[in-house]
Amino acid sequence: MLTDSGTNAMSDNQLAAMMVADDAYAGSESFYKLARVVKKVFGFEHTLPVHQGRAAEHLLVKVFLKPSQVVLNNYHFPSTRVHVELVGSRILDLVSDNALIPAGNEPFKGNIDIIKLKQAIAEHGPENVAFIRMEATTNLIGGQPFSMQNLRDVKAIAKEHGLILILDGSLIGENAYFIKQREAGYAGKSIQEILNEMMSHIDILYMSGRKSGGARGGLIATNNRTYFDQLMTWLPVYEGFSTYGGMSTKKLKQWRLA
Repeated sequence: MLTDSGTNAMSDNQLAAMMVADDAYAGSESFYKLARVVKKVFGFEHTLPVHQGRAAEHLLVKVFLKPSQVVLNNYHFPSTRVHVELVGSRILDLVSDNALIPAGNEPFKGNIDIIKLKQAIAEHGPENVAFIRMEATTNLIGGQPFSMQNLRDVKAIAKEHGLILILDGSLIGENAYFIKQREAGYAGKSIQEILNEMMSHIDILYMSGRKSGGARGGLIATNNRTYFDQLMTWLPVYEGFSTYGGMSTKKLKQWRLA
C-alpha cells in the first residue's frame, strides 16, 4: 500500500448524501451541517473548509510563519516540512531518541521530548518560534501516538512563552484510542471524552478528512476569533469561498455522515 489517504470506502449514507447536497456558492447548507459536526465532535466554534490537509498547512504557514523562524513539532509530515521550508524556515523534530528505535516498546513514541522542547525555545528564542505543532499520530515513524499528559505539558510550555499550539488531527481517532488503551486513567473514558480533553489543550486543529474523518477534503477549526479572521483573509485567495473552501458541496456533505 502506498498510502492510507483515501483508502477508506464511503458508506451508502455518504454516497446518498452526495446526491442531495445543495450547490450554492455562498451560504451552502452543506457547510453549516459540517460546522455543526465540527462543533459537536471537536467543540470548536469556527470552521474553515479546505480541499485537503496540505491546503490547511499552506494557509497556516502563510499566516503564522515568517522567514527564519522555526516550527517545533513531535515529528513532521513531508508536506508540512516542504511548506515550512518554502517560506525559508525550518521544522525541528523533537521526539525522544528512543522513538526512532523500531524495536522499542515505549507506548507513546509520538511524545515531544519536553527537555528538547525547552532547549529549542531557549536556543532560538520564543519570538523566533512560529508555533508548536503536534501530529496525531506521527505518520512518518509508523503512526506513533502521544499521550494526554505530554499534550498537557506541551500546552503549559506553549502558554508560558505565548506560543500557538497547532494539532494535525488527521489520525486523531487512532491517537485517542491509544490513549484509552495505554494511558493510566483513561480506560474508562469514551473516545469522545478523550477527544474533548485533547481539544481543550490546543489552539488550532487542522486535518485531512481522508483518514480518521472517513471523508474527503479537509478543515481548520479554532475557538480563537483572531486566528480565524487571519486565516479567513487568505482562504478565498487559495481555496475558495468560506462555505466551501475548495471542496465541492458533495464532499462537504460526506462529513456529516462519516
